[in-house]
Amino acid sequence: MKYRRARTVIYAVALFWLWTWLGSAAFIASLFNSPIHAIIAMYALFTFILLSLPVFLLALAQMALNRPVVPAEAAVVVRLDPRRTGNSERTHTARTAS
Repeated sequence: MKYRRARTVIYAVALFWLWTWLGSAAFIASLFNSPIHAIIAMYALFTFILLSLPVFLLALAQMALNRPVVPAEAAVVVRLDPRRTGNSERTHTARTAS
């Protein structure tokens, strides 16, 4: 579960950086009617940029440390006693007596 969460964080950070690269300039430019809104938006954008770098690195570390186990290696093998069909009562009583 931790692996999936870390992968989701990496996707969210990548999407944020893609939006920053492609669309944030138009968003900030649309806020220049009010200088207060533009300053708040620029501050928030720079804060998110600075915080996204350590979040991305921590998510990568989380993915590296919590790799999912391959189902073949994680499978529990329970070996059953092969019982003979011809004399099953005698084998059963002999094994339970010992």
